[in-house]
Amino acid sequence: MACAMLEIVDLGKSFGGIVAVRDMSFTVERGEIVSLIGPNGAGKTTCLNLISGFYRPDSGKVLLDGLEVTGEKPFRMAQRRVVRTFQKTNVLKNLTVRDNVLAAHYLSGREPLWRTFFVARARARVERDIGDSVDGILSLVGLEARRGIEAGALSCGELRLLEVALALGAKPRLLMLDEPAAGLNTHEAEALAALLRRVRAERVEALLLVEHNMALVMSVSDRVVVMNTGEKLAEGTPEAVRNNPAVRFAYLGQVV
Repeated sequence: MACAMLEIVDLGKSFGGIVAVRDMSFTVERGEIVSLIGPNGAGKTTCLNLISGFYRPDSGKVLLDGLEVTGEKPFRMAQRRVVRTFQKTNVLKNLTVRDNVLAAHYLSGREPLWRTFFVARARARVERDIGDSVDGILSLVGLEARRGIEAGALSCGELRLLEVALALGAKPRLLMLDEPAAGLNTHEAEALAALLRRVRAERVEALLLVEHNMALVMSVSDRVVVMNTGEKLAEGTPEAVRNNPAVRFAYLGQVV
């Protein structure tokens, strides 16, 4: 039986006496969009930090394609093509949109030592390939018409698209997005949902989302994992999770 692309096994993390994540287990299979949801403070972002290496877990394991990568540094995870975004925008606002995405290709631009002796032809090919990749990503996210303006002039919705573009610049296999719909209106969130489906189909092997926009979660997810007070509360299809009384109670304080 083939192993899951990402497997989280009994993950735990405490800060002082506060338990942020306890015995958390779930998988992300190739081809899936999995959403991690829950009330504020449920431990969702901490989970992403544990997976991506920004935190080291106190207990449990992180496996990628069956290989244990627990506690690996973020740059090592990026080299393994596990890439994440953050809740706060981290674009370079004084650079143009295109230059932001160009900078995100830093892994693609690295060269082995021997090529320093044969610079011109090899470098030209690399730069051409990176340029084509940047233009393709801008077209995919719908920012090709904004490529020459400074990122600081973008709207909130456009900044969210640029964040996705930056992450794609690192050529991820597994892309983890932390609240990509934050601040978006209904129309922008629907456009983001369509983009995430295209990203899954054309650019990455799997997506893991942390998101509060339930309309987006329910429209794009193959499976939904629900956290509450640091623990897994429920897991299943969007429809099953939507109809779960325990999930409704965690969000609304009453069974409805």
